[in-house]
Amino acid sequence: MTADFKVVYDDLTALAKAFHDQAGDYRKLAPDVSPAIVSGGDPALDAAIKEVANLIIALHTGLADHLDDRGDKAAYARDSFHRHDVDVHGVFEDLTEGLD
Repeated sequence: MTADFKVVYDDLTALAKAFHDQAGDYRKLAPDVSPAIVSGGDPALDAAIKEVANLIIALHTGLADHLDDRGDKAAYARDSFHRHDVDVHGVFEDLTEGLD
């Protein structure tokens, strides 16, 4: 493995870990950003408050899922680079076998 690929592997590993860590931290904030549902005294208003609260929770969860997805994509890119590097070296070794 060349030094250039080592840097890319390490950077992509760190990026994937950062995305996953931040997604986990963001999910832990859910109770702090989820508003308590209170009664407004009117059933229509109560329904609207509940829908807005559910929307906030859904958006929060969606962003955390998006961060996890980006972490998965960074890990996939790292693995793809590794597979490509191994394949290229394998072909080169096969082609140059016995040529000393």
